[in-house]
Amino acid sequence: MRLNLLSLEAIAAARVLDAEICLAPADRNEALMDAARTLGVSARTIEA
Repeated sequence: MRLNLLSLEAIAAARVLDAEICLAPADRNEALMDAARTLGVSARTIEA
């Protein structure tokens, strides 16, 4: 999967901190969501 640096950092931080990635609907990134799911990181879209 090709992800930008910010997406890679979000996944890395979430894994280290055992945290969830939360995105605004306008920032939803399907590649990030797929990578997070593959790596067992929780990711969701939340309303602002």
